[in-house]
Amino acid sequence: MLSIELSAAEKLEIMEKEYGIPVDNAIREDVSVMCNLSQGILEIGEARGEERGEARGEAKLIMNMYKKGYTIEQIADVTEKSMEDVRAILKRKQPVPV
Repeated sequence: MLSIELSAAEKLEIMEKEYGIPVDNAIREDVSVMCNLSQGILEIGEARGEERGEARGEAKLIMNMYKKGYTIEQIADVTEKSMEDVRAILKRKQPVPV
């Protein structure tokens, strides 16, 4: 029932057939809201994960460029970051948390 893999219709069918719960319009609406909410939470989690991955990748790129001898000004230009941001990343020596 809590699986994001099941559609609202499948969840309603399970409620009715496996648990003997009568499904009326109010329950249909509640299940629809629940499914939309869980989809929204999933999408937010995916977006946060993507942002964190991008920030880590960008920080790794900055670290690698610096190790190869690029100046802070060059790194800032290529990554389109401010020189202050580049310095902060280099100071932490780790990806920027999002």
